[in-house]
Amino acid sequence: MTSPGVPGFASPHPAPPVGTLLAPPPPTPKRRPLGATALVLSILAAVVASGIAGFASFRVAQGAGAEFVARGGQSVDWRLLSPVRDFVLIAEVAFWSGTVLGIAALVIGIVATARNLGRGPGIAAIVVSALGPFVFAALVLVALAAGAGGVAGTAV
Repeated sequence: MTSPGVPGFASPHPAPPVGTLLAPPPPTPKRRPLGATALVLSILAAVVASGIAGFASFRVAQGAGAEFVARGGQSVDWRLLSPVRDFVLIAEVAFWSGTVLGIAALVIGIVATARNLGRGPGIAAIVVSALGPFVFAALVLVALAAGAGGVAGTAV
């Protein structure tokens, strides 16, 4: 006979103690920062370097554009850039740093995409770094035109 309040059968295994885990915790997703790193580098190359070069190109066109227009724009005398040589240097450094960052972003993006180490950001980095030279050229062209347009009507 059984005691009152106790079930009349035996359990095949003992009950687990209260508070123990019955299943292992779900695995935490692995961090995949390679694609995000490539995306940050490509944004630095395409946007930041292009913006700095655009600003410097605008200042170069403002400083040397009037003399260039006054000479008729037929021949380029490199001495025209002497008053704005600091902005020419800034534009050149932005060009080369954008080139290096863009190539690094492209390579890292391809590696991240191929090895599935952040595939989405890696693909975005590939696209942004491939479009970077076009963004750079467009911003510099617009800045040069805007800077030269502002001084085109002024007398030298």
